[in-house]
Amino acid sequence: MMPSLVLKKMVMSSYSKGILPTEIADSIDFMVDKLDSLRQPELASRLTLNCVRCYVEPQTLKDVPMTIISVFDESGLSHVVREDLFKLYPSAKKAHLKTGGNFPYLSRSDEVNLYIQVHLRQFQFTKFSACESGPLPSSSGVSSSSASPYDDTKVFEEISEGKN
Repeated sequence: MMPSLVLKKMVMSSYSKGILPTEIADSIDFMVDKLDSLRQPELASRLTLNCVRCYVEPQTLKDVPMTIISVFDESGLSHVVREDLFKLYPSAKKAHLKTGGNFPYLSRSDEVNLYIQVHLRQFQFTKFSACESGPLPSSSGVSSSSASPYDDTKVFEEISEGKN
């Protein structure tokens, strides 16, 4: 097994260097702190899982509502891989952030949370609803298996353009 120091250096080599926006620099600092808290076996197992070649057949997820969140600035995901992901899941909604680095859920948490809320709206009033009240009874005019009454296409466009 490789020593912990070597494994941490491998991970940190992929992080952006140089002058970065404060939010992105803070997200990297946070992840470095979390990386320091991992013991060698934990870090080795996570790196192993990250490096194992595996493949999810896109047709098995074709009916699963999906939102792909991506950033336009530098991140660990290459442009080619990002485009391949979009091609594999053409029905997925695309949530674009102008910046965010490797950890947009930390550096742009407000926007990511907004995209997640918009994505989850489609499950409101269904059996998959996160609300404790659950789905509406069928007598309300909205059946538990019906699609969400929301059209999120415009919402995604407004968020991406910074209107919301």
